[in-house]
Amino acid sequence: MAGGWIFLLVLGIGAYVAAQLPVPERPVTGELRGSASASDGDSLRLDGRRIRIEGIDAPEIGQMCRRADTRWDCGAQARRRLAALVARATTVCRLHGQDRYGRDLGVCTVRENDLGREMVLSGYAVSYGLYHDEEERARSSGTGLWGGDFVRPQEWRRSNGGVDEPPHRTSDRIETIIRWLQEYSSGIMARIGGD
Repeated sequence: MAGGWIFLLVLGIGAYVAAQLPVPERPVTGELRGSASASDGDSLRLDGRRIRIEGIDAPEIGQMCRRADTRWDCGAQARRRLAALVARATTVCRLHGQDRYGRDLGVCTVRENDLGREMVLSGYAVSYGLYHDEEERARSSGTGLWGGDFVRPQEWRRSNGGVDEPPHRTSDRIETIIRWLQEYSSGIMARIGGD
């Protein structure tokens, strides 16, 4: 019985310590800079390459949403919002590999403003592994998609024959905690078993 309490205490302390660790940086595989155009609400074309903005998911072109009794093409509106953010400015994308469709995955900025963060804060994209706090702010204020009813883009793709795409990143801090717990729990359990 005492071993179980010790395990829980060590587990709690370990989780606290792991939560204090800095979020690990993802390796940058390249950087692009130049004039970008919006393909949809979460993808750009830059320097002849297709870039999927990492950590967000925007409605698909043709995806309809509802506000009061009015249906609107929220996918087209998301693309217009992203197009406005990149208009007449240099876009910089730090790339972190590719998604399953061969698109570059990257965190992109314009004038040092994170495009993924801006899209989620404006309510025209949802968090897809990053930007959870920004999504909550948009939801609380009823901004963009959150001003009415909509189906999350991932669910819409599933129900409309699209290919399922896993989130790009879950919270790195949570992954750090889980990795730490996995690495050390077997040793802790072995010590408890020896009591």
